[in-house]
Amino acid sequence: MSEDRFYSPDIIRKHKKTRERVDNLRKSDSLEDDSVYDLAKAEDKFREEYKRDGLLEDCLEKYANKFTDLNLEKFEAQKSNWIDGLTGFRNKKALYGEMPCLLGLAKRNNHDCAVLMIDMDFFKKVNDEFGHLAGDQTLKIVADIIRNSVRESDLLYRFGGEEFIVALYDTDSRLSQTIAEKIRKNVERAGIVVLDEQDNQQSFKKTVSIGCVGTDQIKEWESTTDDNINDILEDLIRRADTSLYRAKNTGRNKTVVYEPGNDKIIFEQS
Repeated sequence: MSEDRFYSPDIIRKHKKTRERVDNLRKSDSLEDDSVYDLAKAEDKFREEYKRDGLLEDCLEKYANKFTDLNLEKFEAQKSNWIDGLTGFRNKKALYGEMPCLLGLAKRNNHDCAVLMIDMDFFKKVNDEFGHLAGDQTLKIVADIIRNSVRESDLLYRFGGEEFIVALYDTDSRLSQTIAEKIRKNVERAGIVVLDEQDNQQSFKKTVSIGCVGTDQIKEWESTTDDNINDILEDLIRRADTSLYRAKNTGRNKTVVYEPGNDKIIFEQS
């Protein structure tokens, strides 16, 4: 049935606009714990009832309070506040807001999680030779390569400067190395093309170093609870950083997976 059979054009336009806003918010969601999940569930229910009941007037009233402008504006503001404007990745604030949820969900489902910490090699040279705008272009290009190298379910963060973090759900340390190597090789093969401060086109190659760690490498993961989930997150970041440091100090353009106990380089590929 047509919506026009039940509602005025103004109501139809308003609800279509609301659907668009909810859909845009949902595009950035990967977890059921996400702040938009309740809205998404209500919208799904709304569409089910629309198909069944033809969107009767009381149906609209029943769910309208889930989609008030105030609620949508709150969630949209949160999403905007968690996005890095340059790369489109989530930012550090988002990482510390979302990762405990990711880890908690993984623990409840008996899954592992992994973290990749990625740093561009000799990035300062780009800024020094071609200017900061060229550096920004380079960051965006590398971010796009990373985005296209991982799964849709993986969460991408700009951790700071030229450093990125990829959060991998249902992934252990060994699988994380495979994903990291895919990213590293795709960056190495890519041609970077940017404009310098004189608007001249510059082409060059860049590489990245990557540190990997999984919850399977953290002894405390087996007994972790919601009370210490933030400690697990800090451990993952610290150990990924340690592995990244080893990669950069043993030649760069390589992947190093953390080994508990002695920080020995394992699974190294260059």
